[in-house]
Amino acid sequence: MDWLAKIIDGKADEFVHAKILKYGKGTHPGPRAFLTLSRKKIAFKADLDLEKVFVRAYVNHVPEGMQKVAGVITTYTDRRDEFSNIAMPLEWRIAKGKGATTYKAKVKEVVPSQHLKELLEHDDPTTFFLLSLTPNDGLKPWKIATKTSFPKSPAASEEGESEKDPVFSKGALARTPEVWEFLLREVLPDVADEIPDKAKKVKVRQDIVIEEIEIPEDPKLSFAEKRRLAKKTGKLRRRVEIDGTVHEQEFAFTA
Repeated sequence: MDWLAKIIDGKADEFVHAKILKYGKGTHPGPRAFLTLSRKKIAFKADLDLEKVFVRAYVNHVPEGMQKVAGVITTYTDRRDEFSNIAMPLEWRIAKGKGATTYKAKVKEVVPSQHLKELLEHDDPTTFFLLSLTPNDGLKPWKIATKTSFPKSPAASEEGESEKDPVFSKGALARTPEVWEFLLREVLPDVADEIPDKAKKVKVRQDIVIEEIEIPEDPKLSFAEKRRLAKKTGKLRRRVEIDGTVHEQEFAFTA
């Protein structure tokens, strides 16, 4: 279950904690997902922190066969030994800068679908699969294009400025019953019963509201450790637009 779906379901866990780590007190724009629906295809555009759910939708449901994969796997913990057991070859490098140390593996391969499934089985809260995927035989409409570097914080929008579409990850999936059920469960669980069969466009917008931060008092912990372990209480404010009709809901969480 994706981290936002876990909040909606009242089951916030370590995956949710990792995603809200970067938010301080106040209201922050959360990731968006825009879907364009047709009888045979689901086209999507998504912000950072929603890319993984669409990668999973592709990997779990694309017809079996060879897949072109290119991109970067990024993790904030040293997981090289864990990934050494998978069939897909990965070469890691350590990136040290002003922020946290990251471990990155570039990927450019043609692999069986099963190798991608095996890769995603090694998911954890601070691992990002920044992957672009297409079937090697060109089977349509299956495709995903994901950026391989994290975006900078967006500048504040000027009053009257039109909203720009998400660009971090985009692509298309076949609209099979299995794919649509997966997206309803993982991306749209709060409005699954509100979407008519002939809906054309669904836009998910949300705010992350942090109301309280409980910081560990252990004097032996460093500032970075206290920040990483701090519990945050707040709300997920969702605005889902279905062919122009807006549905708004709030979901409380502590993680």
